Amino acid sequence: MYSGMENKNTAIHKSLEDCLVKPGEQSPYANLLIDLAFKKAFDPDKPVSRENLVNLLNDLLAPQLKRPIKSVKTRNVAKNLSGSKESRTAIFDLHCEDDAGNLIEIEVQIRRLKNFSKRLAFYASEMVANQAEIGTGWKFNVKPTYVVAITQKRVFRDKRIIHRATTVDLETGKQFVDSYNWTVIELSKVPFFIEKNSDSSSKWLFFFRYLHRLRKLPEALSEKKFKQLTECSKVSKFTKEEFEAYQKVYHKEWDHNAMVDGIFEDFATEINAKIAENVSKSVSENTREIAKKLKARNRPVEEIIEDTGLTKEEIEAL
Repeated sequence: MYSGMENKNTAIHKSLEDCLVKPGEQSPYANLLIDLAFKKAFDPDKPVSRENLVNLLNDLLAPQLKRPIKSVKTRNVAKNLSGSKESRTAIFDLHCEDDAGNLIEIEVQIRRLKNFSKRLAFYASEMVANQAEIGTGWKFNVKPTYVVAITQKRVFRDKRIIHRATTVDLETGKQFVDSYNWTVIELSKVPFFIEKNSDSSSKWLFFFRYLHRLRKLPEALSEKKFKQLTECSKVSKFTKEEFEAYQKVYHKEWDHNAMVDGIFEDFATEINAKIAENVSKSVSENTREIAKKLKARNRPVEEIIEDTGLTKEEIEAL
């Protein structure tokens, strides 16, 4: 039985490899983690791309939605209250509102950021705060907000690809209020494996991570929604201006990631040596502190030497 399963997985992996571009070839599909490509494929204000966005949200947010989304539209966004420009160089976003009035923000993280989870909490709080209406008639009828973060880099140390969160009652574990909902997706954890009976979320994750490395769609992604999205994601659909803008950003991000990886590779010896030095320094200081306390308790020098490994001269100097 195990052998049969192993052979099946090997065959699936081989068929997937056949879908990859060959060395020196260019994929006909854009990288959806690039701002222009993502917003072209999921534009809420155009019929086909709007359908793509509804499909994406219904599949990824299924465990969190009270009912399926029927339609979406662009949401006007208030000015970022933080005034921070740094975060927007590493993240791009898409803001929309569904037919029930729920507010949705999709964040795509293309570089590693500090305090990423807290940034998402801040973005959600902005979405809630900006619903306030001027005057005394507003009754705090806050609509649910959904922040979907698609990250290119690893955020959490566990093996889960999707993390979902909301505000809960600590005693019961039940949702306390539906105003805040988060979904974080770590694409770096998505394996190069998909099959026809994989769930919809798994197919979307594979699609996002590997599309720009494919020359054709695997059989497992032959559903209408993925075929339609693939057509919208073709580089050949870009205008000349769009293609030039896409290429500029794509190479900028590739150069940035290569540079960062190169820095760590070039200075790995120095970095590891510094870490070892700091660890050694910390251990040495801790050992001396223990020896000092033992000496203050009038323990024999021979015992302190045996317990700490310090020399007689080092102990006498304390």
